[in-house]
Amino acid sequence: MGKKSRSNKLKPAKWSIGDITSNNITSNLSASSFSPPSFAADLPQPAEGWARELRKLEKELQNTRYQDAEIVLSAAKVARIMRQFDVLEKILTKAENKGVVIEDQEMWAQLNDDVAALKRAKTALRSDDMKKVINDVMKGGKSVDFTIFDDSTFVGLNCLQFAALRGDVQVLEQLIKMGAALDIEALPPPSVLATHSGVVLKPKMCTALLLAVNGALTSRNVMSIVAKGGMGGMGGRFGGGDARESYEGCVECAIQLVRLGADTSVTFQFPPGGKNHPIYQSWHMWNIEGKSVRDVATLVGSELFEKTVEEFSTMEHQIEHVNCRCGSRLPWKQCHAGKPTDPYYLNGKVDKKNISKITWRYSPLAPCHCNTSNARLGLAGTKKIHFKCCWDETAHREYYQCDKTSEISVMARTPTNPMQREAMKYMQEMLKGQSEDEISKLMDSMQQMNSDPEFVIKSRCKMVREGGALAMQAIVAGDNPCSKLSSWDPEVYAGVMETMDPVLSFQWNDVHWALPKAELLKRVSEWNEALEQYCDSIGLSGSEREDVTKLHTASPFAPCGNVKCDKVETSVKQYSRCSKCYSVAYCSSACQREDWKNHKQRLCKPGTRERQSNGTPSGESLLQMLTK
Repeated sequence: MGKKSRSNKLKPAKWSIGDITSNNITSNLSASSFSPPSFAADLPQPAEGWARELRKLEKELQNTRYQDAEIVLSAAKVARIMRQFDVLEKILTKAENKGVVIEDQEMWAQLNDDVAALKRAKTALRSDDMKKVINDVMKGGKSVDFTIFDDSTFVGLNCLQFAALRGDVQVLEQLIKMGAALDIEALPPPSVLATHSGVVLKPKMCTALLLAVNGALTSRNVMSIVAKGGMGGMGGRFGGGDARESYEGCVECAIQLVRLGADTSVTFQFPPGGKNHPIYQSWHMWNIEGKSVRDVATLVGSELFEKTVEEFSTMEHQIEHVNCRCGSRLPWKQCHAGKPTDPYYLNGKVDKKNISKITWRYSPLAPCHCNTSNARLGLAGTKKIHFKCCWDETAHREYYQCDKTSEISVMARTPTNPMQREAMKYMQEMLKGQSEDEISKLMDSMQQMNSDPEFVIKSRCKMVREGGALAMQAIVAGDNPCSKLSSWDPEVYAGVMETMDPVLSFQWNDVHWALPKAELLKRVSEWNEALEQYCDSIGLSGSEREDVTKLHTASPFAPCGNVKCDKVETSVKQYSRCSKCYSVAYCSSACQREDWKNHKQRLCKPGTRERQSNGTPSGESLLQMLTK
């Protein structure tokens, strides 16, 4: 007789599994949990979003030393709308200590109650382990996505997955503020698995959202069994008085993850060797194996969760309503992307299911990601959060995060120059008489071409090579005679651009007054590095190489904007820019006065300052300009 074959059937569960489809326990969460406080409806929406409004009020608090009661109350209200409870508590405490008298005592008491309620909530946010994680990420440069947390249910959970499974929404939102990727699987290293042999591996291809839904399903099921007298009145985290709190926490985490843009198509899959574990037996009995979060939304017991999953299933709704990652629970456009010129998403490639994936802007409250490029370029690092460092338009670089891999991509932008604005005027004349729909189609076509970095760089290089010296002159804003760029070899110039990363490539301009210092230093280093690579690629050596590098090396020192002055900076950003347009700098006020007649005709025009800092207009703003 041969050996008995092993059965592939699941072993019976050691504890009873309820029928979740007939479970009558439902969530008490309402839409108000994800809406601004009621008083926000009485306040006008700030023109540049609540985030910049809060930043402005914080500066006013410093200037008035917290003595102005009106500013104190306004700042406290905005901090509450933004759910920046640490900032709110600081404002409340300082105002109390300084004896500030607030007339609206009812509102003041409500703000204090909100802070107290948050502190009463059960959370691991203030535990020593979590404080260490926050410190390591914010100050030590540690990756939040690959920090593993021990758990009694699954092995290999990263911080965000742990918070979602436990229903700890305060920890979850704090980690997302710090730059956590929503949909990353974050497989643990083999050493972690070897030391947790008694705990089952987390689900295959799992995400924080899947674990939040799993936690909600499990706690809801156990609550139902305990209510019927099963499990001997089981206590612990999923039983007794903690069961409802755990359930509501998991539902809240799940809803907030969807509102932040988490992938609802992720499916419930057994890990290797894990299907006989009670958790996975539950999945089998509930018939959810292989189904997506979207498929099982009705089993969670929350109408709000079902509605949220349904609403956020379309790309159009996501773009308009996905929440900013700062924890405010406000859409990007009302929060940190409040300016019309603030980009906050990129449309990705269409996947196999014909769904276009969106990549969202890197969290504004995370450690600024410019530290990575600064280290590579030998520049000093920064401890600033992204919003206070490289977020704003003048930084000229936008950082986006892939939620599945946590990889950061960078998009470089170039400030518009007078020649581009003249081209826009020409296009306005050319398109006169055409309908808005026709112009919109043209803009869409232009945007599609410009969204392909390789196409853009090829087009630029082709124009430089074919245009020769005239093309080199055209690169400089308004053919500025202060520039020496016209003496550069167009072939070398184009060759260097082709050597750079197409996404980050730029047209070097030696009259770079509009560039901020950090961006200027990056571009100088990147250009000169690409110049060396170009010389290597064509086999230049000896004196010939020296001549090429000497002529085409980028310098961070700008010339004086006065065409009659031949002075050049001896330190970076030494000269002062025109305070009206910010597009030109002078070595002295005398040079500025001497050049004023020439400057005001070419560059210093109304609106120039805004366009100089904003960079290339979006398709939407182009359409508005062309249809005026």
